[in-house]
Amino acid sequence: MGMAASQARFLGLTARKTNVEYEGQQINQQRTTLSNQTANYYNQLLGMSVPTPPSVADFTKTVYTFSDGSITNSITSLIAQNNGLYKASYVSSYAQDFSIVSAGKTSVVNSQAALSTFALRAVVPTDNNYYVGADKLKQLEEDLHWAYVIREGSQTYRLYEDGVNYTYTNANGEAKTLIPATQEIIESIIGPKPKVEDYNVGPLIDDYTSTGCYSAVITSTGSTRSSHIEHNLCRLIWTDGRTSITSSNGVTLTRKSTTQPSKYSLAGFYQGNIFDQTSSDLQKALSTYYPDLYQQIIDMYIENLYYYQKTSSNYTFSNADSLEGNVSIDDLYSRWQTMWPTLHNIDYAEAYEKDLAAWETAAEPYVGNYLDPNDYTKIYTLSERQMFYDGENEYLKSLSSDQLIALYEEEVNTRDRLNQLYGESENGWYVRYVQNTTSGEYEPIYYNGDDMANGVRLENGDICSSVATYKIGTKDICQEVKSRTARLEKDSTGRYIGITLYEDKDGTVNPITYKLTMNTLTDQDAYDDAMNQYEYDKYQYDQAIQEINAKIEIIQAQDKNLELRLKQLDTEQDAITTEMDAVQKVIEKNTESTFKTFG
Repeated sequence: MGMAASQARFLGLTARKTNVEYEGQQINQQRTTLSNQTANYYNQLLGMSVPTPPSVADFTKTVYTFSDGSITNSITSLIAQNNGLYKASYVSSYAQDFSIVSAGKTSVVNSQAALSTFALRAVVPTDNNYYVGADKLKQLEEDLHWAYVIREGSQTYRLYEDGVNYTYTNANGEAKTLIPATQEIIESIIGPKPKVEDYNVGPLIDDYTSTGCYSAVITSTGSTRSSHIEHNLCRLIWTDGRTSITSSNGVTLTRKSTTQPSKYSLAGFYQGNIFDQTSSDLQKALSTYYPDLYQQIIDMYIENLYYYQKTSSNYTFSNADSLEGNVSIDDLYSRWQTMWPTLHNIDYAEAYEKDLAAWETAAEPYVGNYLDPNDYTKIYTLSERQMFYDGENEYLKSLSSDQLIALYEEEVNTRDRLNQLYGESENGWYVRYVQNTTSGEYEPIYYNGDDMANGVRLENGDICSSVATYKIGTKDICQEVKSRTARLEKDSTGRYIGITLYEDKDGTVNPITYKLTMNTLTDQDAYDDAMNQYEYDKYQYDQAIQEINAKIEIIQAQDKNLELRLKQLDTEQDAITTEMDAVQKVIEKNTESTFKTFG
């Protein structure tokens, strides 16, 4: 190899060696950077907190409780006072049955969308009729009606109003009508109702002593007195045209002459052919309304005539033996003296009241009732009412009147409660009775008519696809009582075993003592939430570990590649160094030869 070639070769090797050294430096720098990154990742691993699972003990506490009937009370706070008393706060919990609770939501469409979305089979309003599937919703209280019923044999018939009448269809399918028992119909059956004006017959006469019939007693002889009695009694006996009378002891008196009616007139005695209507009215009134008193008048009249004229040409006596020797003018006169004031002072209103009462008793079965227009002996009392359902629901059709009454009362009560809880519904409340698949009983589901009519709208005006529904269920009620004055009792271990509550702050009024029960209470919901958080944190931790380890593995792979390259450069550098040494020797040898030649 020539001198110049050797030197050129040496320079080329030197340049290569320099490049290899520079590349090695770069690789070392990269490896240092990778090492720093790896250290950072390891520091991150060291700085990460390892999630720990929650302990049940952290969510468990000791709670003292006492019971007051079905109410469970849990003590939440006990604050000691200076006088040995406590201020106790507690939460009262109980289950309130028959409460109105949410039953979820039901799909609904408004009337404008009903045709296009009918396939949803949701609540479809049609002329204010709403359906859930094939079930028509019933408005609370509607389709339930009271109606009178009548019974014929074993059959019960519902009556329908037809003006003032009622109609029904009997077992033979015949239309029947019942008419009200009017006053006119009742009087046609039992006779006219007594009128007070018909009883206004008044006294015998205002001043009977001034009449021609009056005969004053001007002597104490029996015949004069007897004549006086006859004159004043005859007008009360014969004015009805009778010709004979019979006393209570069977004596009959017959009048022979009937050609002098005026003789028996109150106002026209021997004053011509005059018949006084007052006498006739009085006789009729006495014989009708006071028959016992009228018989006394007849008895007195017969005895008086027997005493006065046993053989008078105007009268004949039959069966009068019982009067022989038994008639005394003093007795007759004494009876006559009390008779006229009695007759004069009779109050015929009493007779009216008596007859009216008798008429009303006879009319009582008819008054307010209804009759068969073809047979007044059939009287129908419309006092029995039943409730009927006039709708399509088969379940409601199967209920008895008593069951419908109970259901109606429940609907009225529930409507008031719904209005109170959720506000007055302008469109009313609706109900659907759904059969419970477990118990077989039908349970009501309630709907707000406002939701049905208007749809449930969002703030932007869109209509939701569902409405809220409600049902009767059990609601858990919690009420907090704060700062009740209390006294506590402990056992030997310091555990509370009793509490006495007072109505006043001094601990004296109305003390009530309860037994305390110590319970270990775990907040399962909070524990479950903590466990869920732990699982999430653990997942995040594992994910972070995996991500860092993956990054470290990548760095390690990159460093491995750089290490291999560095080894290659070391090998290459050794080869270059060896070759440079060889070239150096050639150059030295060439230099030495050159100097020897020219030396």
